[in-house]
Amino acid sequence: MALKNEKLTHLHFYYHNLLAGPNVTALHLNAKGPLHLNDTAGLFGRLTMMDSPLTLEPELDPELNSTTVGRAQGLYGVASRTDATFMELFNFVFKADGEYRGSTVTVLGRNHILAAGIREMPVVGGTGVFGFARGKVHVKTHSFNTTTGNTVVKCDVYVFHY
Repeated sequence: MALKNEKLTHLHFYYHNLLAGPNVTALHLNAKGPLHLNDTAGLFGRLTMMDSPLTLEPELDPELNSTTVGRAQGLYGVASRTDATFMELFNFVFKADGEYRGSTVTVLGRNHILAAGIREMPVVGGTGVFGFARGKVHVKTHSFNTTTGNTVVKCDVYVFHY
């Protein structure tokens, strides 16, 4: 298989991790009581499966006036007993019409969700247009509801691919 010249693509979108409400997009697989981010030892080991919309706008309810371009599908778990750090494994699955439709970008990494500023996770692969992908994802919490746990996360994906 011959590889073409490598390209760098920058993608920008928001994903909506909704744990409560009529359009839940994330489900705790082994719920251990209410979500209290200041009790990290009590959260350790909590696993959550997600199928969250990717949108171009940051509205908390992605069903309202947001252009959906795909889904963030995967799993994350609390991987630390001492701070709010997740181990995340998910695919950005692109569903909107256009050159990326049917392609995926795979992310696997550590996300310290309460860290100030931008957090970084590695891109470890992809399919379709993003075959042989590598790169990084910058994430930043756009909004977080302390009562429901619903979160909107701003994503900038920098992916090298052929």
